[in-house]
Amino acid sequence: MSHDDGESLAPGSGALTYAMLTAEARRQAALPRPKVRGRREADVRRVPWWRVRTLRGISGLSTLAPAVICAVLVLVIYALVGDSSLAPQALFVLVVSVGLALYGGYRLRRGGGATAGALARAACAPGPVSKRYALLYDPPWGGTALLVLFPAGGGDHVRPEAVLELWPLPLPQSRFPGQRGLPADLPVEPAGNLEVRGRTDEAPMGVPWIDGRAYWPKHSHGPDDLKREEGRALMARLLVDAGDGESVES
Repeated sequence: MSHDDGESLAPGSGALTYAMLTAEARRQAALPRPKVRGRREADVRRVPWWRVRTLRGISGLSTLAPAVICAVLVLVIYALVGDSSLAPQALFVLVVSVGLALYGGYRLRRGGGATAGALARAACAPGPVSKRYALLYDPPWGGTALLVLFPAGGGDHVRPEAVLELWPLPLPQSRFPGQRGLPADLPVEPAGNLEVRGRTDEAPMGVPWIDGRAYWPKHSHGPDDLKREEGRALMARLLVDAGDGESVES
């Protein structure tokens, strides 16, 4: 994931450099788009991982627990009321709740819980590694948040070491129709410094920390990944965006 000389070219990264991508990150940050800030989560260093909203979603518990509670409440209410006219509605809600509970349990057992636990352990691991970053969105308006990582040292012409695709931040309760679908901007500067913790065989991408807050990676594109088809396509999209930004500024 790292290049010690600070100038090595990540395979498949094309002409992209720190200067180009930080300029594009600042251009995207200034776009006239809806600004929806994600809710701050519990600090994984102080609470069990299942109390961190994003990790609950990754594990499947966010689906499993409410569905089980809903199913139990439907059964209890129907048993207390005893009104046969409510049977069709109660049965429908019960079937939906059981289906969601099964789906959440499937995700939990099929690796969601293990992934969430591994990310939590990585986030709390000692020995953080300092990096520079550029925060971009793919596509620029309302897309997936990407942290493009660079060596802590080096100048403006160093190439990307890795790209981390992040899980979306938890959104606040929607107040207007359609707000739930808007992007959640990361409450950080478009470019700056971060720490990566816990890059191990169990969690090969590690967890970035910016200003005392963890941001949870969904996928990682390291130097070897950037030369494969998916990584090349990603870097090509960023190259086009960065080129367009330079054209606008010139």
